[in-house]
Amino acid sequence: MGLLPSSANKDRSTTPSRSVPDATKTSPSEWSYVSEGGATIVFSYSGKPNPDFDGTVLRLRKKEIQPPPKEIFKPLDIAEGVDNASSEEDNDDETSSSEDEDEPDDPTIAFQSRITSKLIPPQHLPRLDPVKVKGHWLKELAKLSQDKRAEARRKADAIDIRKKKAVIATDLIGGEGWAVEIKPKWAILSNPTHLSEETKPTKASYCRFCMHTHQRALKSPSAFVSKYCPMDLFSEDEERIRKAVAALWEAWIGSDGSINNMKIFVNGTSILPTDTQGLEALHEDLQLPEQTHESTSDLLASILPAFADAVVKVLTTTPVLQTLRNLQRTLDPLDIEGVAKLWKEYPNEAAIGVGSREVNLKEWESFLQEYLEETKKDPSELQAEWNNPSQEKLRYYLLAYLLSGTFKDCSVILRFKPNIPPTITAIDLDPKSVTRLAKWEKLDLEIVRCYTETGDKTRPPCRSPE
Repeated sequence: MGLLPSSANKDRSTTPSRSVPDATKTSPSEWSYVSEGGATIVFSYSGKPNPDFDGTVLRLRKKEIQPPPKEIFKPLDIAEGVDNASSEEDNDDETSSSEDEDEPDDPTIAFQSRITSKLIPPQHLPRLDPVKVKGHWLKELAKLSQDKRAEARRKADAIDIRKKKAVIATDLIGGEGWAVEIKPKWAILSNPTHLSEETKPTKASYCRFCMHTHQRALKSPSAFVSKYCPMDLFSEDEERIRKAVAALWEAWIGSDGSINNMKIFVNGTSILPTDTQGLEALHEDLQLPEQTHESTSDLLASILPAFADAVVKVLTTTPVLQTLRNLQRTLDPLDIEGVAKLWKEYPNEAAIGVGSREVNLKEWESFLQEYLEETKKDPSELQAEWNNPSQEKLRYYLLAYLLSGTFKDCSVILRFKPNIPPTITAIDLDPKSVTRLAKWEKLDLEIVRCYTETGDKTRPPCRSPE
């Protein structure tokens, strides 16, 4: 009996190969700065109609600018030995097609096609394809976007103009209509089997997100404290899901849009709860009757019921949240404490994961094959294995916990465009680094001890979504 939705267990073929589009055939001025993270910067296409780029965003890799300039590597880059810079000097020469082919595609493309698309139905994943770029074109794009970047970002890093390839992805927020990005977080309570006597009473009753929210509130007493609990969002109970959406809405307002668990976009632009113009556009997109609102609070109150109806309908009629929950549950059956116990059976003093190699694509594929076979077992047999894990499977459980971290930290974007059925897409699904394991173990204990010592014991326990 499998523990994953049947749609996720099927073998999925990759997209047939086709010619790689060339972004330099467009003007850098046709790309608008959207956002950036630690390793990438994102631009949306806003130029004249182009079948290769309409409705897409361009994800470019960055480099540190502190001397000497160096690439910013992701875990897969390190595992795959990716080092595409031809030299330490900026190179903006026109490159030949043969040189383009020498640079491999970004590993995140292969990770989606070979790993995550076997776990999440591909219709709920963004398009990820390689695209050609060149130094002189990237340099011009960097110049045009520099003023739109935060000062701290400008001082720390820049577009890596030595790259010959980038990633083209689905633009999930641009164009007409509205979208909401939700970061659901942890969908499971800890398996009590491997918990210590110190942590078991707390971790078996309260979810990781709620405990972490409490810890953050103690560190920032003036910050808004969210009442959102992922256990409600991941439940299949419409009333509980609606409660979770309302809590996210309340936190979005209370934090003036600064929480990272929910963001709202209207016509491609992120809006804040004080943005009257954006809220009025959202009011119109929700097809609510025209009326005069005396205040922004009244406008917000008039939007919430229809907003919640739209979001809840998508969440309850698509398999994405249940897929994420099942993945978390089957990839993290031991809790970080159980994985750490297995690690410590080795005769060394190193913290969990320290000294372990990063995971390359070939090993991820081997792990995936073993994991999918495991999830076909009868639940009682699988539970017995989890209750008494073999030390010989330590590497398997390390990789499983790492991958569970990806699904605990990903986001979903719900897209509502005029006259088109809404969609839901899972994003931010890159694999985590093995160096995170020791940090996670340490943070886990800090969070639990904080809640055990100072948490509200009269608060009802978090209810498992199952």
